[in-house]
Order: sequence, then structure tokens, then C-alpha cells
Amino acid sequence: MSIFSRFFGRRSAPDLSVFLGRSLLDTSYREAWIDSPGGYRLYAHVHAPVVKGRYPGIVFVPGANSPGTDYDKSGAKGGALRAADLASCGFIVLHYDPSGRGRSGGKEDYWGPVHQKELATVVDYLSGLPEADSGCLGILSFSIGIIITAGALSRYPMKQVKYVFDWEGPSNRFNTTKNDTHRPLKEFPSSRNDFWDEREAAAFIKDLPCHYFRYQAAADHVQGGYKGHAIELVNNAAAGKSPWTRCNDNPENTVMDPSTPDRYLWVPERLNHKGQIIKYFIDVAKKACKYNENL
Repeated sequence: MSIFSRFFGRRSAPDLSVFLGRSLLDTSYREAWIDSPGGYRLYAHVHAPVVKGRYPGIVFVPGANSPGTDYDKSGAKGGALRAADLASCGFIVLHYDPSGRGRSGGKEDYWGPVHQKELATVVDYLSGLPEADSGCLGILSFSIGIIITAGALSRYPMKQVKYVFDWEGPSNRFNTTKNDTHRPLKEFPSSRNDFWDEREAAAFIKDLPCHYFRYQAAADHVQGGYKGHAIELVNNAAAGKSPWTRCNDNPENTVMDPSTPDRYLWVPERLNHKGQIIKYFIDVAKKACKYNENL
């Protein structure tokens, strides 16, 4: 089970159709196998509305060392975001197992160059599906998955990606490891330059060529009340190539002062659920893609 699922499984979410003020579509999914640059295959699920049509695409990039199939499920109380939830809002959603996880071949790369190159291949696969609107494709990155996402977009041309939606990802080696106290990363101390030089999202995100949205709760799923990771990523994206940045309901293209994090708007506990995530996501997709369809 992913960090995302464990965290959101502790709370309930409101009825999506009521919260979003819209009817939801029936969805289905199918399995897919994607040929990777390393010669092995990546296992994926493609979720889409049952009604035939062309839909804006989303690639889910998993957090922790999770497989993509974690996003077929919801938390014990229905709080965790599922791929089907976004598909029911009119998207085609692909989630996949990075190499070394789930049913995919290859070896675990811990968000490094191999995983980053794989993401470029996955994006190409989704944008090539006949039911996907290749002119409106985004990436929803969960937690540490922002390392894969930012690294891939900085290294490989993916013009079809119009936006990145970053759910509480860490920015650098120090907050990723919580200054070497985060037990799941004990094998990767921040002193390992050979490892972390390939895995710091704050450096990669300066080259992000698309819209960037940061979802950040007042109480982060790993960092607690700390906001420095969110502020660093937003500021670096704004100072780099991204044409548009936003965090929560703060004004667009805000450059945040890291010394005064309480000045800014963070998602409160009562709204920290999948309904709020989807609400933001639809707004970002419409803006980034200049999308006039009924999202």
C-alpha cells in the first residue's frame, strides 16, 4: 500500500459528485504492457470512461516504492484517490509499475535515471492511444514520485505534457531523507552524492517546461508542518522555464518567502481529501490545455 493510501485511508472523503457538483461517468479499465528502453516491459492499467470518445490524458507517477496498482484501490474509508475517480470526471488515466516493482521487469532504480527515462516512454504510450487527446496530457505525481517526474521532464522532450500536478513531493536530499532520519531511506544517506545528484527534484524542476501546480496540505503526509520543500519547488519552477506556477489557492506565479510560510494558503485538514485534489486538478487541466471541453 502506498504512503498516499495509508495517509488518506485514515479519513473519509465526501461524496465526489456532491463535492464537485457534477455527475460522474461510468468507467472501466484494461491492462497494458509497455516496452521499456531497457528491453523489459512495464505493466500498466488504463482507466477511461465507458462512453467512447477522446479524453485528456493523465499519467500517475507513484510515490514511495509503490506499484501503480495501488491506485486501483481506495483507502479503508474511501479517502484515497483512485485512478477511476479521475476517469469518472472525463479523463483517460494510466498508472504503471516502474521497473523492479509489481509486475514490471527490470530492477528497482529508486526514482533515478532509469525510472525517469521510463516515464518518457509511458507518456509516449498514453499520448499515442486513439482515445487520448494528445494535446492535453498531464502528470499527477505522488510524493517522492516528483523526482521521477521532474527528472524525466528536464531530460527528455515531452511536448505533449502540458502540466505537472505535484502532490506533496520532497524537494532535496535533506528533506527527502528528513536529514537522514527517515527510516525507509536509511540506505540512502544525504552524503551519497553519486545517488542524490541524480535525484533532487529542486534541481530538475528549474527545467520544467510546462505548467506546475503544487498541492500542499497544512499537515504534510511525511514532513508534518514543514513547508520548505513546497516553497523550494514552487520558487525554483517559477524562476526556471515553467510558464505558470501555483500552490493551492495562492495567487498564480507567487514567489514564496521561505522565512514566512504562515503567510500562504495551505489545504486545511477538513479539505484534505480526494475531492479537493480533483477540484484543483480539473482547474489546472483546463488552464494548462486551454481546454474548452466539458471537464
